[in-house]
Amino acid sequence: MLDWPSYTIKEASEKTGYNEEYLRRLIREKKLESVKIGTVYFIRVESLENYIANVQKTSDGRTGPKKRKKK
Repeated sequence: MLDWPSYTIKEASEKTGYNEEYLRRLIREKKLESVKIGTVYFIRVESLENYIANVQKTSDGRTGPKKRKKK
């Protein structure tokens, strides 16, 4: 199917703590590399990891995705 490892938006949200709508916005803004197959977006894992690493390096107080609370 794809030549590179990927996550669906839902999987990426669960792994990172980012809201699904925020991930969609990053895709629209071309900040995440993705491909749409049918109605499903697949986010390239490397692209997501690079985005998170870059966000954590900023000096404006952003530190990346929020940690999910354990139930």
